[in-house]
Amino acid sequence: MRVKLTFIERDVRGADLSSREEILHGESEKNPTRNHVARLIAAHHPELKSVTRVMLISATETGHKWYVKASQVTSNRWLYVYADPLEDAVADANC
Repeated sequence: MRVKLTFIERDVRGADLSSREEILHGESEKNPTRNHVARLIAAHHPELKSVTRVMLISATETGHKWYVKASQVTSNRWLYVYADPLEDAVADANC
């Protein structure tokens, strides 16, 4: 299972300041359900947990599958994190 995390830094008006992507690789071959993706993110980025676990919220209106978390970096900057499941390389090679 592979998951792409997208980190987008925005100002208080919502304008994008910067963005970066990170690919997480899990050993599981299971379908990327919300629960499996949340566990994979928690294993790689414990700072994204809300209290005890990673919460994934539907974010289809933003062009991403799930919203993970937003945190205030400075008084004028926020960091938003989104997650999207990726097709496995094996499945891509078979197409």
